[in-house]
Amino acid sequence: MKETPQISVSDLAHVGAGTPAGEWFRRYWLAVGTTKELRDIPLGIKVLGEELVLFRDLNGRIGLIGLHCPHRGSSLEYGDIEEQGIRCPYHAWLFDVAGNCLDQPAEPTDSQFHKKVKHLSYPVRELGGIIFTYMGPHQDNPPPLPNYSPLAQNGGQRYVESIRYYDYNWFNFIENGVDPVHFSILHRTDPADGTWRSWFFNRHEIPYFDAVERPYGIKVISRKPGPTSETEYVDEKSVALPSIIQIGDIEFTHFHKPRSALGEGSHIEHIMFATPNDDDHFMLFTADHYTGSDPDFFPKLADTRPPPPTQQKREYDHRPYMPFRGSVRHEDIVTQGTQGAIDQRDDHLASSDRGVILLRKAILNAIKTVQNGGAPQGVVARERAREIIKIESFTGIRAKGVF
Repeated sequence: MKETPQISVSDLAHVGAGTPAGEWFRRYWLAVGTTKELRDIPLGIKVLGEELVLFRDLNGRIGLIGLHCPHRGSSLEYGDIEEQGIRCPYHAWLFDVAGNCLDQPAEPTDSQFHKKVKHLSYPVRELGGIIFTYMGPHQDNPPPLPNYSPLAQNGGQRYVESIRYYDYNWFNFIENGVDPVHFSILHRTDPADGTWRSWFFNRHEIPYFDAVERPYGIKVISRKPGPTSETEYVDEKSVALPSIIQIGDIEFTHFHKPRSALGEGSHIEHIMFATPNDDDHFMLFTADHYTGSDPDFFPKLADTRPPPPTQQKREYDHRPYMPFRGSVRHEDIVTQGTQGAIDQRDDHLASSDRGVILLRKAILNAIKTVQNGGAPQGVVARERAREIIKIESFTGIRAKGVF
């Protein structure tokens, strides 16, 4: 009997083909583009260490195929998009979205050689403005693309942000999603402004949190005493496997609202898909689904997000990321980007890292499931293909002790 290779947390830093984490990632649908950013030119991208090109042909079909033409290796990122597919700029070989070679103009007119050329391709699907691909086995019959609630729900308002690109390992970002303590410290606000955000995420009274396993992954639940003895204020954040973070407190942390505003609970699902380019880079795809009553919610939200800080840097301060305070996203980039990958550091985890510990355990168990030939946690069974997948991210007031 073949023994299952031993894996450890350090394996999570590596996502190339044949690595434990790389083979695990290839069992899921991964975000690779957005509908609004896929225009009339090909887009060269790297996913899990593979160089690919994403395009939409003139008939509206989306293709994700190998970046380099199988003829002489030129980049199809510079190819011409046509009705039937994409044509290499070097010798005009034409490929459809499935990687079939349809035309080789320099070959004899009766040549059938093009039928022998099959280029690398991966299936793609669109959902709620985000483009996903599946790079695992059985590509002719892949598992269902999950109907993630923020992307699949009807009604309300949906907004898909432009893709963001990061120059550090994907896992640093994902672990951040189950570390609610950092919000009270790294992203702290002035406690004197009286808002819910500054009261709840107060570094002098950091809210207690639980970390619990869910069918999709891990949820952390931060709590403080509620307005009555039977209730509590709650802020949930979730990580769904393989690399999805969802939070629901955007309207309370970005807008100055009093505590009483939490009586209705959150009206937004803010979901983020992190897709590794390779071991040292990842892409982030973000979508919001808002069901509240404000018709101008998203323009107002944009106004609350300041750009990276631009205040004067001290002439003697040579730190590359200074200044960095004042923008939640920039603060995350600085702290996560300077950690080093998980295989390059020696963490000393404490009791407040219980969410991180539980997430690492869940991912390692999922990788072991793949190594044993099974479908890992988070892959949707075919009989559930039409179900809406809910990732929990409630923020508001509710009865005590609800998980």
